[in-house]
Amino acid sequence: MKLFYDDEFDAITQAVNDSSKSWKEVAAHIFPDMKPDSAYAKLKVCASPTGDQRLTFGQVIRLMVFCEAYDPLMHACDETLHARPDRKTPADEEVKLVEVINGAANTLNRAMKTLEQLKARQAVRAVA
Repeated sequence: MKLFYDDEFDAITQAVNDSSKSWKEVAAHIFPDMKPDSAYAKLKVCASPTGDQRLTFGQVIRLMVFCEAYDPLMHACDETLHARPDRKTPADEEVKLVEVINGAANTLNRAMKTLEQLKARQAVRAVA
């Protein structure tokens, strides 16, 4: 990953070039409704500062995910004076998800006990 990018086009180009994917593969992923050669030509125009077409924000995100290269994100951080982010590890995400699931299970258990208590009170009142 580069320390500095000339512009957003440099960042997009770098992301594609650093990936294990070809420009044609990336183009086919970004523009699935187009013929491969047309998609390739469009991507090259979108990645050129002199081109008259641009990728949408969503297309840039799809490009980064598909290429597993985040140069456009790093460029955006640099341009807006934000710190470049660290990637989350799957293990960290798993720990967070387990905590959320456990919290939800505890909440459900408390709610079920409260419901049982309510039903028991209603049964006692009905008998009395």
